[in-house]
Amino acid sequence: MSYRDSINPNSKFYNTLAPTVISDAISTAATNTTTQAVTIPISAYVTKVQLLATVAVANADLDLGDGADDDRYMDSLTTITQYNIVQAPAVASGDAGVEGNAEVAGRYYATADTIDLIERTTGSADTAVGSVKVLVWYHF
Repeated sequence: MSYRDSINPNSKFYNTLAPTVISDAISTAATNTTTQAVTIPISAYVTKVQLLATVAVANADLDLGDGADDDRYMDSLTTITQYNIVQAPAVASGDAGVEGNAEVAGRYYATADTIDLIERTTGSADTAVGSVKVLVWYHF
């Protein structure tokens, strides 16, 4: 039984424990690739975004954003150990705060959008290996 199963669905804590959507595993081996990982419906308020490494990721250059800002939640993430999770927004390498974005507290989507994972080229050859899943919490 998960923690979410042990909490009353009417509790204010019910939806804070488990992500609203988890993407399929996304390979990080391709360069200059954008993957639309999670669809965000109209009028959703995204409160948390995370990357879970299903297989260790190294020598990557990963951005996590949306249609309006391709690195809204993360910018230039290079390494994640297998089974570790990187929290966004407000991760050390994220751009929230650096560019003055308000995503430290979340983001309201007035129109439908997607949370996108972008793998950029790293140097002259991309040697990234591994895969990640995007976890997103949103509310209406």
